[in-house]
Amino acid sequence: MNPKKQQIIQAAHRLFIQKGYNASSIQDILDEAGISKGTFYNYFTSKSECLVALMESISEDIRTARIAAAFGHSPSDTDLFARQLAIRIRMNHEKNLFSLYESIFYSQDEELKAFGKSQYIAELRWLSNRIVDMFGEEARPYALEHAAMANGALQQLMHVWRLGTDEQLPLDELTHYIVLRMRQAVEIQLKDGKRFLSERLLERGGKLPSLSDSAKELQALAAAVDDPDLQQLIAFLADELAAEQPRKAIVKSVLTTLGKMPEPGTDLQLSLEQVWRQMK
Repeated sequence: MNPKKQQIIQAAHRLFIQKGYNASSIQDILDEAGISKGTFYNYFTSKSECLVALMESISEDIRTARIAAAFGHSPSDTDLFARQLAIRIRMNHEKNLFSLYESIFYSQDEELKAFGKSQYIAELRWLSNRIVDMFGEEARPYALEHAAMANGALQQLMHVWRLGTDEQLPLDELTHYIVLRMRQAVEIQLKDGKRFLSERLLERGGKLPSLSDSAKELQALAAAVDDPDLQQLIAFLADELAAEQPRKAIVKSVLTTLGKMPEPGTDLQLSLEQVWRQMK
């Protein structure tokens, strides 16, 4: 990200936490960042657009951390899923995301509300896909339902914990507990077939694309990369995926290397996670 744009976002973040989004003005952001009004409008058209950029930046950090945690592990690893759940909760706490989402919820700005909704749906889709990774395609009809229940259970259990004690929340214990209960519930549903939510309620075409589709996507991403080393690595991965029999050990090794590289970009992050799931 452009350093000046990052400077503005960081200043806005401090203000939104300290004063609240609604109480912070663009002039407050200018003063906090030490920039002119013209500089602000070079990057953002409004305060709400600045907030959206901030939330997108944090979401990208969460994706990066989740992907980094995943490489070297099987997508069906339930311990990995518990660790990935914990990543978002820790980041929510570190970045004060709860208060930022409150700002969006109580805002009268329809675009902000639409953005908040899209963020929530994106997290449910991620959870749903990871549930299928763990429990197989037969769990797909129940995945969205369990994504919603896991999301709600995490929030409510944390809330009750904080109401009843000042002790530090045992986050890893909590996320492993959620996964345990999820496994038990999925096993019951696979037997009785009962559910409340349809997996098509947030339709986006759930199945993964083919490896050849991912190869084409990566080739296009490689062409847009400026860093020659990164470009070469992405192109190599694309060629390997396009082969008749991609070598899994090599693909996983390249994925691990790419996952550790700084700021790979959102599109590349999503493509890498997709390939990781395909190689399970």
